[in-house]
Amino acid sequence: MADFSLSGLGEIYDLYAPKISRYIYHRLGDQALAEDLTSEVFVHFLCSRTSPDNLSAFLYRIAHNLIVGYLRRHPACLPLDEQLIAEQGDPERHAEMELERTRLRRLLTRLTPEQQQVIVLKFLGGLSNAEVGEVLGKPESAVKALQHRALENLRGMLAAEAPRSRQLELVGQMK
Repeated sequence: MADFSLSGLGEIYDLYAPKISRYIYHRLGDQALAEDLTSEVFVHFLCSRTSPDNLSAFLYRIAHNLIVGYLRRHPACLPLDEQLIAEQGDPERHAEMELERTRLRRLLTRLTPEQQQVIVLKFLGGLSNAEVGEVLGKPESAVKALQHRALENLRGMLAAEAPRSRQLELVGQMK
C-alpha cells in the first residue's frame, strides 16, 4: 500500500479528483458513472504497492484502465457524450457556444480512439505530452504524432464544414 498521511491523501484527492472525474466524464458522458469510477481510481491508488514517480500520470493510467474495462463490459456506450454546463452571460452567446461544443464533440467522435484520448488528456486533462505518453503507454514522440494527426484531421473536418456554416450564417442574416 502506498505510504501517505491522511492529510496528504486528502490533498491528493482534492487536487486530482476533479481532473480525473472530468477526464472520465468526457470519455463516457455519464456524470454519476464518472464519480463512481473516480472513486475507484483512488481505491486502486490506495491499494497500490508502488510509489509512482509521476502521480498525475499514474492516476490517469488507472482511470484509463477503468474506462477500457467499462467499455469492454458495456460496448454500446458512446464516449465523449458531454453534458453542457450552463454559463453565465448572454443567452445568444451561450447558444452559439453550445452549438460549437456540440459540433466539436461530433467531430471528435470521428477521430480514432487514440486521437480522441490524446486530445482529451492534453487539452481537457491539462497533461503534458510526457504524461499523456505515460497514461497511454506510448513514447512522447508517438503522442506528439497522434496529437498532430488529430488536430490536422479536426482542421480538415472544420474546413469541410465551413462553407455550409457560412451559408447558414448568411441565411440567418437575411431574416
